Amino acid sequence: MRGPARRVVVLTLLTAIAAAAAETAVAAADRFVPTDPHFIVANVRQAEPDAALRALIERWRAAPTDEAASVALAEGFLERARRLREPMFVGRAEAVLAAVVSRASASTTQQRLYAETLQYRHNFSAAEALLGMVLRSAPADAAARAQRASLRLVRGDFDGARADCAHLLAGGGEGQAIALACLAQVHAASNRLDQGRAMLAAYPAPPAREAALRAYWLTVRGELFERAGEPDRAIADYGAALALEPQNDSIRATLADALLARGEPHDARELLNIERPGLALLVRRAACTSGAERETLRAQAAAWLALEVARGDSIHAREAALLALDGGDAVAALTSAQANFRVQKELADVRLLARAAMAAHDRRARQQLVEWLRSTGYRDAVTEKILDAAASG
Repeated sequence: MRGPARRVVVLTLLTAIAAAAAETAVAAADRFVPTDPHFIVANVRQAEPDAALRALIERWRAAPTDEAASVALAEGFLERARRLREPMFVGRAEAVLAAVVSRASASTTQQRLYAETLQYRHNFSAAEALLGMVLRSAPADAAARAQRASLRLVRGDFDGARADCAHLLAGGGEGQAIALACLAQVHAASNRLDQGRAMLAAYPAPPAREAALRAYWLTVRGELFERAGEPDRAIADYGAALALEPQNDSIRATLADALLARGEPHDARELLNIERPGLALLVRRAACTSGAERETLRAQAAAWLALEVARGDSIHAREAALLALDGGDAVAALTSAQANFRVQKELADVRLLARAAMAAHDRRARQQLVEWLRSTGYRDAVTEKILDAAASG
């Protein structure tokens, strides 16, 4: 996001952040002050490297240009980031790889891992460009192919994703299950939702021992159930996927969204009540919480977004829009939702834009989304219901 669009979103975020800070200041006098001297305010030790990670760090420091050392350390940081929900470890992985990916000698694995860090920061264009370089030099790299297909689906490049999925399918092996799920998503986004569902139904789900792959498969199938208007079956699949991958915040957020869409904020709140939640989970927890806890969560999310602005990072506009929508600022929500939709077009983004357009009573924004749905053939029962309600109102 660059130029005027970024400035508008930054101004919107700063307004929302100031509002959240003002709301929190009202309750400042009631802040909890522990009286027990043994009360644990924060466990900072868990964010420090453990023995295994320290060994990887020392190995890398001894030979920072060694491919195996940098890959092992970057993978260790990324695994820790996912397990602890601690984004600083993504930054450390990026720092380890940044020094080597620009070299001609950089391996495809180093480049692919660096693309993962870029994607985490929502620098999607740079991530896709880097994956393109990897695939030009190693077209049979299934991991890079699957990563780019996923990224293209996020960005709404359904034709590009279809090409990558077809390439994966031709490769066979484990990539076949990923390719079929990927193609099912492409079909569902191209006016062939029923065909996508039939494709998944005709192929057995990956075995439970392949937890990550099975979780991905179940999440895709759940999304197609949800978009077809079958929330109960979708929630069952999301729940099964989360049981396989309990540290996957994307699946957790997806399940929470489905529960909220079904009118179950209490269940969503319990699902989101975890230690060290990321930004995506923070804003959702705030939306289904009340009182002082709600204001604390909103302030934490606002501070997170403010830090992104201060660092000049790519802004998590989806979360900014959710925070503004929850706070009743429909104009700010729509501005951020539109900026977000220019970058990513997953189910959550489509629904968010529909909700924001309805809240802001913006007919032009609604019509633009309707036209995008019509031109792509993208179908979602909840989005259609939101837009129909806006039209009739």
